[in-house]
Order: sequence, then C-alpha cells, then structure tokens
Amino acid sequence: MIIERIHRIVLMCMVFLSPITYHLSPLSAQTSMLSIGVRGGGQTFLPTAAVGATGDMHAGIGGTGALDLRYTYYGQLTDRFGLGVAVGAGIGYGATNMKGKNTDTYSNTDYLGNKMDYTVNSTYLLTDRFAKADVSLLLALSFYHVTLHIGPQFMLPFAASSTATITQASIDAYYPLYNVHVVDQLITGKLATPYSQPVPSSLPAYHVLMALEIGYEWHLTDQHILGLQTFADIAVWSPKSSMTNDQSPIIRVAPIRNANDPVPSVTVNSPAALISSRRYLDFGIRAYYAFSFENTSSRSRRYPHTRDTRHHHNRYLWW
Repeated sequence: MIIERIHRIVLMCMVFLSPITYHLSPLSAQTSMLSIGVRGGGQTFLPTAAVGATGDMHAGIGGTGALDLRYTYYGQLTDRFGLGVAVGAGIGYGATNMKGKNTDTYSNTDYLGNKMDYTVNSTYLLTDRFAKADVSLLLALSFYHVTLHIGPQFMLPFAASSTATITQASIDAYYPLYNVHVVDQLITGKLATPYSQPVPSSLPAYHVLMALEIGYEWHLTDQHILGLQTFADIAVWSPKSSMTNDQSPIIRVAPIRNANDPVPSVTVNSPAALISSRRYLDFGIRAYYAFSFENTSSRSRRYPHTRDTRHHHNRYLWW
C-alpha cells in the first residue's frame, strides 16, 4: 500500500517532467530501487548581522553525520542516460559555531548616585549542537555510472542546545564626575575568561535547502549496487532568529544596590541576538547501498538483453 502511494506521487512528478523527456526518446525501461546511505562531513551557518550589531562575526565549521533512506522510481531515456525522481528522509546530528567580536555601551548608576558609562568589549563563541531530520524530493540523472541528484530538501533541527563562551573580555567603567576609568575591577565589574554557560537555543524551526549530489556507482549484480557521492546542501530560505529583538548586551553589569555588598553582578547573554538570520550549509561524502525490488528472472523476461550483466548492466540507470 505504501509503495503504491509512493508510485502515484512519483508518477505525478514524472508527468511534470514529461515535456523534458518527450523530445529525447520514449522510456524504454522503468524500475524502482531502495537505498540506505550514511553521510558525513562538515556543516556551518552563513550569518547575517542584526541591525545595530557592532563588531564582526563569522561562522566556524563543525561536523555532521546522518543516516538516510531513499526510494527512487525512474525511466531510461537512452542506452546510457536515465531520468528519475528520488524521495528520501534522513536523521542525523551535528555541531557548528559562530565567532565574533562585539562592543556594548550602556550606563549604570551606583548606590551613591554616581553615573558610570560602560564600554564592554568581548570576543565570543556561540556553539550549537542539534539533532536533525530531513525530507527531500530530488531529480535523479544518470549517465553511464555517474549520477547527479538535485532538488529541494527540508531540514528540521530538534533537541538543540547552545553554549556561549567568552574568550576575552574588557569591562571599562567611566565615572564622568571624577573623569576616571576603572577597568576590570570587582568594584565595577570583572569577568574571568574563558567563561562558558548554556544559553537558549536560537536555531530556526526549519530550513528550506537546495541539495546537490554527484557520485559514481558500482553495479555488483542486477539487483545490488554500491554508490559514493559528494554532497552539498545550502539553505535558500530560513526564518529570522527569534532573538533578534533582544537588545541585551552580551556582558551585562548590574548596578550596585547594596553598600554592604559593593560587588556588581556580571551576567552573560546569548550572542545570538546579534544575528538576524543564519543560512544552513553542509557538505561531505555519502556512501550507500541500493537494491532493486524486482528479481533477476522477472527483469530478464522483461528486458532479455540485460541477462549478461558483465556487458549490459551499465546501460541502465541504477540509483
């Protein structure tokens, strides 16, 4: 029942592709395959700074890994060129980070009524770790043993966690009344670095990506294939960060309220408020094993010229 429904969906996609194939040649063979693959490589985010953000920021590269399952239904256009549609889903885990420098300025008033103008410089690292699920609908092309897959992919991160790390900090409190600067002192605020703490995750709820895969396949038998691909997925649309409107400085020094405890509280907020959006990007290698739903005897009856796979297996698209 599930296979029949998938067939209907794929056949509808093939109808939309029919204008492309009509002028090439009629389909001479059709088949379907299921593949199980593993992906590994790197991932990052391409950040866009929020309005009013100071300093600079750039993305670091983390690692990613995933397991995927795909179903492909395709038709052969010529002896060596095939066209198909692949429907897939995967689940995986990854980590990436953002690095940058920032300057915050604000004013406090201490318990004596003295105004303090703060200039806080910080170098930060925002690390994101998350599990993810993805669903893809890809156009599958094959020439000889070379494959090309391209199409949209929807990525949904979940079970996400984030950590903010301050690697360098400078807290300068200026007293206009006395024309004096007090830098990195307990009485005006001090943060020992490196300093790390968990912060709320700001990952978008989903990403719409364009997926591209290029690879090569080894035909073991009529029904069994091993494949290796390089892949790259880049977000073409992502929601804006929910933390963009949070104008809290990364390092906040609270004013002294109690003369008996004249040490201000220093807190660290998420650097994610400096980022209006992040475009997801991952890349790496995908290895997979694929097998046909059809047995050898039924394929031989339908396509007698494929019996000698040593000479003819490379004439058909195996995805």
